[in-house]
Amino acid sequence: MILSERLQRGRQAEIPFAFFDFDGTLTCSDTFMPFLHHCAGWRYYPKLLLVAPVLAGYLTKLVANDVAKEAVLTAFLRGCTETQLEKAACTFVQQELPHRLLPEGMQKLHEHRQEGHYCILVSASPELYLTEWAKQQGFDGILGTRLAGSDGRLTGKLSGRNCFGEEKVVRIEAEYGAGCWQNSFAYSDSVTDMPLLKRAANGFLWNKHTFQQI
Repeated sequence: MILSERLQRGRQAEIPFAFFDFDGTLTCSDTFMPFLHHCAGWRYYPKLLLVAPVLAGYLTKLVANDVAKEAVLTAFLRGCTETQLEKAACTFVQQELPHRLLPEGMQKLHEHRQEGHYCILVSASPELYLTEWAKQQGFDGILGTRLAGSDGRLTGKLSGRNCFGEEKVVRIEAEYGAGCWQNSFAYSDSVTDMPLLKRAANGFLWNKHTFQQI
């Protein structure tokens, strides 16, 4: 999804792209489960118990990432109206995310924005709550996991593939073209993003205290 007017008008080839993972790269920790907690309130822990076996399977690599995510989404968000989730997303962005940001990651974002680079947020977390935050932070675009809906309510399923691992590279090239990698930058905290970091001209992996070029 393109957010900025300048990118909507058409890409200027001389301007590099800077791709940023979200959870653990621009934040200190995961935000997906805290978002679900924000949505569910006191129902969070009973629902968490329902999906505990699936989460245990995911942690032991017996359950695929997308399968685990759909199980969690079904337990927490199936049947919620899009209006309800939009309101929850707005309050989460305003009240919760500011306390979870990673200063070093945000500094890198600031530097690339100052250079005038195209800054793109690329995350496995749902676009549902990332889009509003990305707009506030001046991102030019966002690629995240999309949630399926029917008759104005979420189904608990994904719309398309989970924006994870190699899928990030696929989504980037589909949205911005294969030429977007020239002189590009990419930042992540996870080895699951190695396809992205290796595809970029300059890939950086967060290593506890600093971003190290790979």
